[in-house]
Amino acid sequence: MIADDLLVRIATHANDEHQADLCRSLSARLGLRPRHIVGVRLSHLTEESVDVSWITLDGGHHVTFRFPETAATPDEVLEQLGRVLTGSRC
Repeated sequence: MIADDLLVRIATHANDEHQADLCRSLSARLGLRPRHIVGVRLSHLTEESVDVSWITLDGGHHVTFRFPETAATPDEVLEQLGRVLTGSRC
């Protein structure tokens, strides 16, 4: 089991330091141009899912993405996060 404080730190770091990457990844999944997404916020990151909120010119949106597999390590959390944000099945 991954400590909750580590999961919070991962989400906080992604939100604060990787905003452009989050926008690009989510835009790929949604079929939007990256510039149409004003901002992305990750919250409630667990070994099994992540809540994602984003703002477009149309307003605010929110979804919970379930990971294809439960993550057992922080590296697996990052891998699963990348998969759900881009819509990748690999």
